[in-house]
Amino acid sequence: LYRGNFSTLLREIPGNFCWYGTYEGVCKAMIPEGGTKSDLGPPAHLLGGALAGVMYWTAFYPADTVKSMIQTNPDHSGKGFAETFCSMYAKEGLKGLYRGWGITAARAAPAHAANFAA
Repeated sequence: LYRGNFSTLLREIPGNFCWYGTYEGVCKAMIPEGGTKSDLGPPAHLLGGALAGVMYWTAFYPADTVKSMIQTNPDHSGKGFAETFCSMYAKEGLKGLYRGWGITAARAAPAHAANFAA
């Protein structure tokens, strides 16, 4: 039931900092001179949300990959985050830790854009 929970926390906690930070940074950069965030239209919030979603998954995607490996691969059952991470990195390098990132980022952009624009 709790297998991969630590990996999930390693993704969620700093990932949410990146998520909100990216959204706020994009919105702040788009505020017209002398304006406020309330002056921004929907396109700014859509762009901020889309970039926030992609950043969330980019920054800590390896933690999610390790979590999935711990949860689904019997060879890694009972192994900890660090041991699984090192094993995956040794076998497949950084590319293996980011396997599936492209489709995840492609899904994240519109989903998170809609989330922040709502």
